[in-house]
Amino acid sequence: MDRRSIFLVGLLALASCQTGAEQQAQTDAMLDGRLSQYNGRPISQFMTATGMTPQDAYPVSDGRVFVFRTSPVYMTLPATNVTPAVTRSAQCQLLVHTTNESKASGADAWIIRGTERSGAYNNLP
Repeated sequence: MDRRSIFLVGLLALASCQTGAEQQAQTDAMLDGRLSQYNGRPISQFMTATGMTPQDAYPVSDGRVFVFRTSPVYMTLPATNVTPAVTRSAQCQLLVHTTNESKASGADAWIIRGTERSGAYNNLP
């Protein structure tokens, strides 16, 4: 292989790589799209589609926020010559903002207006 071929192969390899930040941004955009499809729909449809049930809920001035949490994800950093192995857990917390225009009490009455999330949400159903 001549130098141009090696350079071209290297350039193509670099062009196809994604950084961790780019991959996370892509995952975030995909998840934003998946979650936004529930805006304007009842919380019951979200629960049916994801299989998740809220762990908590609290009232806010314009409705109610439902709190969902995923199962923890465990990450282990390997031991080195100077540090022990460290395992930590991370968990997604998803806040689903809803309003109730009908003043009914069931899950079908709470209409999703938006979501917020934090934590390791890559395993969100």
